[in-house]
Amino acid sequence: MNAKVIWAVLAILIIGAIGWYAFSAERAVAPTEADAAANTEPAPAEETSGDEPFAALITYTDDGFSPASVTVNRGETVRFVNQSARGMWVGSDDHPTHTQYDGTSTREHCADGTNTTGTFDQCRAAATGESWEYAFEKSGTFGFHNHMGASNTGTVIVQ
Repeated sequence: MNAKVIWAVLAILIIGAIGWYAFSAERAVAPTEADAAANTEPAPAEETSGDEPFAALITYTDDGFSPASVTVNRGETVRFVNQSARGMWVGSDDHPTHTQYDGTSTREHCADGTNTTGTFDQCRAAATGESWEYAFEKSGTFGFHNHMGASNTGTVIVQ
């Protein structure tokens, strides 16, 4: 009789784990390790050439973004530099859709891994040592995260 109870509990646990895995929203759209390895070229900078000055520098390390919050004026550029051992894909909150900045989703503004609308989304992973810049044309408080590791977050306040 005890063996039947143990098997029933194990079956429930296995079914629960399969259900969680199958219906996990983050798993459905988050890139895989293979995606990250194949897509590590930096996204084109938004309206900057990389030689232009920037108002704030945010470094991404294995511990996350530093500083976690910066304040810039409207029209100024923030440079994000990847100094971690993994990919950095800066995206506007909310994960995984990146809709906060202008309401368009990752599927809409990241066609073929390039940013097609100029929104606050890197649209691809930058390898160690690479950087990405974004010129903020809207005022407000904008949360962001590393799409490759969504628990790493930060905020840009645009005055």
